[in-house]
Amino acid sequence: MGIELGKMLSRYGSRVCLIQSGPRLLDREEPRVGELLGRLLGDEGIEVRVGAQVTSVAREGAGVRVRFADGEDLQVSRLVVATGRRPRVGDLGLETVGIEPGHSGIDIDERCRASAGVWAVGDVTGGGQFTHVAAYQGRIACADILGHEARADYRAVPRVVFCDPEVAAVGLTSEQAADAGMATVAAEVDLADGERSRTYGRGRGGDGRRARGRAAGDLVGAFAVGPLAGEWIHMAVLAVKAQIPVAVLRDTIAQFPTFSESLITAVRELDI
Repeated sequence: MGIELGKMLSRYGSRVCLIQSGPRLLDREEPRVGELLGRLLGDEGIEVRVGAQVTSVAREGAGVRVRFADGEDLQVSRLVVATGRRPRVGDLGLETVGIEPGHSGIDIDERCRASAGVWAVGDVTGGGQFTHVAAYQGRIACADILGHEARADYRAVPRVVFCDPEVAAVGLTSEQAADAGMATVAAEVDLADGERSRTYGRGRGGDGRRARGRAAGDLVGAFAVGPLAGEWIHMAVLAVKAQIPVAVLRDTIAQFPTFSESLITAVRELDI
């Protein structure tokens, strides 16, 4: 949210400083994603501070003074706080139906059941807080209520930051794959090497826009930083969901010229 709002305000003409307390931008994604995005934000004139701990905020005149743990002060006109959200489950009477919500929300099973005769969907479940996840869970819950067989599978949930260029990802990061005991390999390509970057008509050169795939026999994860990445990441979403073998993906014909070609190129460069 901070990146999307920061980009918007910058494009509207504001001078923007983006403060991130974590060690890198989008720290739940591949480190490479934060590195590429930080470079692109900097190229646009957005100041990025990662690993920055804010100790106090106070009004000062018509603006706001932000103080950091290292003693430095930053004077700004406006402060926009984008610290995420948590499920609001208090005072719902959940205890009357045998539900004890935790810090992350209401626990559900693979059928979105919270307890006997009670289903929960969306942000309140504490999972991926995306509209598309809530809609997916809604379909699972409705099917289960109607007595149909339906079980949720979250292996291939697309994650998109709608900045410019867009950042999209799906599946496991390298660290998550290693924690799961998977030995993976990765390959990365520059979108500037594809013809679509030229035909897109907006100067998309070798300036940090990339596509990368990770695999262990089949594709287990991918990310893309580039124009409309939220659209063409879905080839990787389907590959992760269906556990499509790398050999099949390598033999896939992608439309020329499209950004989707970059994902196929990355897969072909995987050392498997």
